[in-house]
Amino acid sequence: GVPMAVPPVVSLRGVSTRPDLDGPALQAVDFAVQPGEIVGIAGVEGNGQRTLVRVISSLADIAAGSLELDGRDVTAASLSQRRGAGLRVIPFERNVEGLSLTSPLWENWSAGRLLARPLLAAISPSGLRRDCKTALDAWDVRYADVSQAAGGLSGGNAQKVILSREMDEAGKLIIAAQPTRGLDIGATAFVWDALRKARARGCGVVFVSSDLDEIFDLADRVVVMLSGRIVAEFRPPFDLARVGAAMTGARA
Repeated sequence: GVPMAVPPVVSLRGVSTRPDLDGPALQAVDFAVQPGEIVGIAGVEGNGQRTLVRVISSLADIAAGSLELDGRDVTAASLSQRRGAGLRVIPFERNVEGLSLTSPLWENWSAGRLLARPLLAAISPSGLRRDCKTALDAWDVRYADVSQAAGGLSGGNAQKVILSREMDEAGKLIIAAQPTRGLDIGATAFVWDALRKARARGCGVVFVSSDLDEIFDLADRVVVMLSGRIVAEFRPPFDLARVGAAMTGARA
């Protein structure tokens, strides 16, 4: 028989939003990511990249169009429902959206699991602490104790806590928003390696970065956002002049 087509891990069809606090409204955006694909989002800061991330993460409402995750319509779904469908988010502001700096590491790490489980399911703090320790050690996080406040970690270690939480085996789509900003070379290489491993196991990745070299290095495909629209799409070998021209609306 004819093999069934695998649905994209995320699909936006004609998605428009109202003007958002994080930049221009999206305007009739069509966008999809296949399993095992890293799609780089290029654009001058403030052209709708944050709004795109917010829409997929259920933080901005869809005014028109539809959003599917792994073949399921999640246009009206909550963040916890979207996490249940396989959404994982490495947010732009790791110290604001990603971690509660005053909360213990194990609570930060457990947040994703707590969101995805039924309301009355039994929660074992000792089990979560143990799972957290296992994950942080696997990701080579430097910390004293899982009960310490997250605010005491270096930037690279804070990002690794988020990675260890968001890049679990059940993830289908990873939004990686500026995941290496402010990190040293070692931590940056670690993040790149983690994203490539996720792609290798069939995850789709939306990779937002202001560093075009980084995007060209990691991405299988690059889309350019300008004023809330997707205005161009490129495949390797990437041409810096052409991508740069699309970002500014010039002709190359």
